[in-house]
Amino acid sequence: MKLSTSWWAAIAFVLTTLAGCGSDDSGTSTTPPPNANVAEKIAAAAAVPSNDTSTSSSSAFKVLQDAGVPAVVVSGAPKVSFTVFSDGAVKQGLTLTDMSFIIAKLVPAGSGGIQQWISYTYRTEVPPSDVGPNGKPVLASAVQATTDPKPAGQAGQLVYNADGYYTYTFSTNITDPKQANGVVFEPNSTHRVAIQLSYKNKAGETVRVNPYFDVTFDASGRSVQVTDPNKTRVMADVSSCNGCHEKLALHGGGRVDVQYCVLCHSTATTDANSGNVLAMSTMTHKIHAGRLLASKIGAGGENYAIWGYQNVKHDYSEVGFPQDLRNCSVCHSGTNPKTPQGDNWKTKASKEACLTCHVSAPGTNFYVAHASFTGVSDPRTLPSSECQGCHVAGTSLGTDRVHFNQNEDNAAKYKLNIESATYEAASRKVTIKYSLSDPTNGDRPYNLITSDCVYAAPTVCTPPSGTTNNTKFGNLRFYVAYQNLAGQPTSVTEFTAWNNGGSAANATMYRGTNDGSNKYTVDIVLPADTATAVASGTARVVGIGQVVEPKLEAMSAIDPRPPASPPGYVNVAVQHTYKDVVISGPMNPRRQVVSNEKCNVCHGLLGTTSGSNTVPNAFHSGGRDTVESCSVCHDPLRSSSTVMADGRQLRESYQFKRMIHGIHGSLKRTYPFTAGNNVYGEWSKDGVLLSAGVTTGGVLVPPGTPFPASVTNFAAEVAYPDLGLNCTSCHVNDSYKNDRSTVGAVVSARATDPLANMVISPYAATCTSCHDSKKAIEHVTQAGNSSFGTRTLGQDRLVTETCVDCHAAGGFKAVDFVHGLK
Repeated sequence: MKLSTSWWAAIAFVLTTLAGCGSDDSGTSTTPPPNANVAEKIAAAAAVPSNDTSTSSSSAFKVLQDAGVPAVVVSGAPKVSFTVFSDGAVKQGLTLTDMSFIIAKLVPAGSGGIQQWISYTYRTEVPPSDVGPNGKPVLASAVQATTDPKPAGQAGQLVYNADGYYTYTFSTNITDPKQANGVVFEPNSTHRVAIQLSYKNKAGETVRVNPYFDVTFDASGRSVQVTDPNKTRVMADVSSCNGCHEKLALHGGGRVDVQYCVLCHSTATTDANSGNVLAMSTMTHKIHAGRLLASKIGAGGENYAIWGYQNVKHDYSEVGFPQDLRNCSVCHSGTNPKTPQGDNWKTKASKEACLTCHVSAPGTNFYVAHASFTGVSDPRTLPSSECQGCHVAGTSLGTDRVHFNQNEDNAAKYKLNIESATYEAASRKVTIKYSLSDPTNGDRPYNLITSDCVYAAPTVCTPPSGTTNNTKFGNLRFYVAYQNLAGQPTSVTEFTAWNNGGSAANATMYRGTNDGSNKYTVDIVLPADTATAVASGTARVVGIGQVVEPKLEAMSAIDPRPPASPPGYVNVAVQHTYKDVVISGPMNPRRQVVSNEKCNVCHGLLGTTSGSNTVPNAFHSGGRDTVESCSVCHDPLRSSSTVMADGRQLRESYQFKRMIHGIHGSLKRTYPFTAGNNVYGEWSKDGVLLSAGVTTGGVLVPPGTPFPASVTNFAAEVAYPDLGLNCTSCHVNDSYKNDRSTVGAVVSARATDPLANMVISPYAATCTSCHDSKKAIEHVTQAGNSSFGTRTLGQDRLVTETCVDCHAAGGFKAVDFVHGLK
């Protein structure tokens, strides 16, 4: 122990002496030759790929801590020692401009509060007098947590030690509450030190990371790593964020880890302009519930907004979480070892989190119910400990119970199984053998004709036209997708039947023949061939539809849950599947372009409720929950009554690839992709007519006219959070590199003869769904020899697009290269 103390005393003396020497112009000082033991350990750690700072959140500190150099020493202003590993070596030459530091204390819940990180470093925001809601800030000033200041007069604030590490000295003395906004330093409390760090790797790429380290302090003020997960707070892991965001990058791109974000975003940070408290639990939930809150303006909702850097307003009222808001475990899960407090949402209810999605203004259901139950005139003033006293996990009011998401949770009970699908050319019949089983009950098959099937035979589970079908299995159906365009090549399978006379190739599942064991057989007859419609190639049998269940009580501790009161119905998703079947030639299935699994990373369960957490926000009532079902109807021939928003006299194509890119690619688009627009004219992405337009009925529309409420403007409604538009976020097997389409996308009213339809050529239909500027369209038509509504489908067949001359995989302008993908 004496040896250790003497060694540290010597080091302290050396550092103190050097600090007096000042620093060079780069803002970094250097120290004498290295200690061999520490230097060797750092060099060895640098050679371990898993320690690379670009991917390791703790190695920057832990390697030093384990080598005997404390990551943090506090005897006044903290001294933080860290290293940066890049490409197998220590990254040297970093300066103060490459980094910012913050240190925060984990404050226990206390009397009615919430456990949270509280920073020692703060600033005071004083907004302009004319910036805020209704042109005025809510608060004259507000305190906000921030990173440690880096005053120009502080010599030697960043020092590089030749052992292979840096030491940063805070300008804030965190042991002095006057400098720390009243926060008292308690060495036995868990602390977190974190860096906003930026540097270039060997490849010249800029790396932005937020290394952090959780510690307590011994009697000498030296850091002791916290290894007990119960003594820290990690509610969410950034990998959950990056499922949708690809790489979370905020505040100019340098804040990339939620473990860094929480150090500033506590209840101690407020936006002066809006008056909103910027605690992570409140702010993040409100941002993702923005559209839901805006939809309830008349019932206690709000247009949630924050004024950020340089007093710029960020309005989140159009942000809709792309899946059901009750899916708390998407971000918070105790089963993830990286998030030991991930199940706090079940056990530690708080008003900071709950009163975000749940509106709480006077007169709302929350306010009235809680005021009545607690006897408090304003229940919003109750501490969070009161919430936890009632909302106990496992009880009828437990958050784990009341967030019951019936339409997704009960999908576990319904799995479609297709045993076989065969085709008989003479009768044109596709014969399907199938069952619907319950995986939660040993895959026991269901009888598809239930007690609620009381209608006239043979359609016993189908009510009269115009009546909602609430029979349990009456909405389940098979569709056959196939090539049906005369002269269409079969070398590439591309379905064209639905919009060319083949939509009748379907059957309700309950009408199949039950073999007595609840396994069924049904025949689907393909429509007869015509001069313009010829069935060929490899077809696909696809299951669609949902199970209709009586609505179950969310506030219930009983399983199975009792029916809700008042009664209602819920569309429950089914684990659908498909089966390929040969009509002619060899088996040649439609290739897999994207995957359901990748869609469901963001969407939870494709097609179910999203955004405002209501059925109207589902598409097709939640009955299309696989990409295989989408491609049945959204084939190249599917033009719509909606017209393009770029001023061209063309209709919008709802071919699957063009529609999905158009919806998600607003960041790259010049004009909005819409549903319901009937005005030919140039529209801005925020839905305002830029110049005079004319409706499809010939009515003039003046410039400045906004889209009517009946129009869905996906540029305003959908902000795809993957800012880099990474093709691999959705595509599989490098499918994005090679568009194999052979049929152009129809952009005119559908003619009797499909070959007479005006089209966008196949390659151009893909690229211009995101790159829709006039310059881009000029490029594809002139350099790519493509049609953009200038040739019929028949004419386009005779022309070869030349896009691949430059953009083919491996080409000098290959698709992956121009999209910045490796």
